[in-house]
Amino acid sequence: MLHRFLLIVILLSVVVLGRPSSASDVPFDSVMYLFVQNPDTNTSKKLNYVETSANVEIVSNYKDSLEKERDMAVFYRNTIEHILEHSSKDDRMESLKKVVEEAEIFDQNASVYHVFYANDKLVIKYFLKDFEFLSQVDSVKPLLKKHIKGDLHSAVYLKLKREIETGEMEESLREIPDESDRAFIYIVLNSMFRYKEDVSSMIENYKYQLTDEKQLYFLVNRFWHKENYDSKKYFAFSWGGAVIKSFGRLSDKIGLSPGMYLGIDFVRKDFLYEWFMDINGCQNKELDSLQFYDMRWDFNFGYTFLKKDHLNLFGYVSAGLGMNGLSARGKDSNDKANNDLPIQFSPAFGAGVMVDLFFTEKKHIHHGLRFRTGVRSLFSGDVLKTSGVRLYASLEWTFREYTKKPIDFDYSFRESGVK
Repeated sequence: MLHRFLLIVILLSVVVLGRPSSASDVPFDSVMYLFVQNPDTNTSKKLNYVETSANVEIVSNYKDSLEKERDMAVFYRNTIEHILEHSSKDDRMESLKKVVEEAEIFDQNASVYHVFYANDKLVIKYFLKDFEFLSQVDSVKPLLKKHIKGDLHSAVYLKLKREIETGEMEESLREIPDESDRAFIYIVLNSMFRYKEDVSSMIENYKYQLTDEKQLYFLVNRFWHKENYDSKKYFAFSWGGAVIKSFGRLSDKIGLSPGMYLGIDFVRKDFLYEWFMDINGCQNKELDSLQFYDMRWDFNFGYTFLKKDHLNLFGYVSAGLGMNGLSARGKDSNDKANNDLPIQFSPAFGAGVMVDLFFTEKKHIHHGLRFRTGVRSLFSGDVLKTSGVRLYASLEWTFREYTKKPIDFDYSFRESGVK
C-alpha cells in the first residue's frame, strides 16, 4: 500500500515539474527563454512599412511645395525689377501696383519664402509714391531694420541708390507739401546706404525742416551717433630737458644743474594725476673731483585752469621720494672709489605750473610742447651738509591720447524741444 502511494506521488511530481514553462517562468538570462516566448503576445515594435511610406510622401510633397513657393517669390521679384528697369515712371505705376498687390497676398500665405522683407517694403512704397505711408513713424519704425535682407537688393536697391545719387529722389519728393515729411522720407531712404555718422550729419543739416517732433525724435533715437575727443579725459606722456637753479646755502655748494625729465599723466574731469621722474647732475663747487647728483620720483596732483584748443595751463603740487649723493668724476658707478661716498634718501615736496602748447588739430593723438617751471625741496644734510629749495624750468615734448565721448543731439534750436 505504501509503495503504491509513493509511486503516485512520484508520477504527480513528474507531471507538475515536467510541464512546459511560460516565458514569465524562465529567467531572462536563460537559453530556454528563446524557446518559450509566445509570438502572439510579443510586444516588440514591428516596422510599419505602410506608415513609413506615407511619411516619405508627406516630406516629398512639402519639399515640392517649398520649391514652388520659392519659384513664385523669385518670379514676383523678377517681375518687379523688370517693370522698374524697363518702364518709364508714367507707364509703370499701374502695372507695378497690380504686381505688388498680388505679391503682398502671396506673402500673407507664404511659409518660408517671401517677396518682400522689412526694408524692401519701404523701397517699394517709394516707387509706388506712397509718401503718406513713408512719412508715418509708426509705419516706418518696424520696417527699418539694421541690415538689408532679400534678393531685391540686387536691382531695386541699386535703382533707388541711383535716384539718390542723381537727385531724382529729391525731385520726386518735391510733390510732398509738408517739408518735414520730405526731409523725414529723404533721410530714412538714405539711411539704407549710409553709416550712422553720415545719417547724423543729415539730421543736423535738416533739423530746421524736421518740424514734426515725433519724426525728429525717431531719427535721433534711431540714427544719432556722434563722438568727439574728450578734452577732460586723456592720457599723456612727456619727456625733455631742464635747468635747475639752487637758492640760499645750496647755491654755495652746487651751481646750475642740467636735468632730464619724464612724466606720465592721466587727466580726468580736468584733474591732473602725474607720475614724474627727474635726474639731475652737476659739479660740486667745493670738490672738483666729485659729481653731485639727485633723483626724484614724484606724484603731481593738479588741475586744468585754462583749456583752449591749442593751449592748456595746469597748476600742481608735488610729493614724493628724493635721493641725492656724490660720485667720483670719471669713475664707473660700481668703482670702489664710490663705495664710501654718501647717499641720502629723503621726502620731496614742491609745486609748479606747466603749459601745453599744440600746433596741430586735435585728433586721437595730439603732439605738442610742454613748458614746466616750479620749486622743489632738497634735503641733503648728509651729503652737502645743507638743505633748501631749487627752481627748475624745463622744455618737454609731449603727446596726448584722447578718449572719445558721445555727443548728445542739441534740441536747443527749438523752443519746446522734444520730450
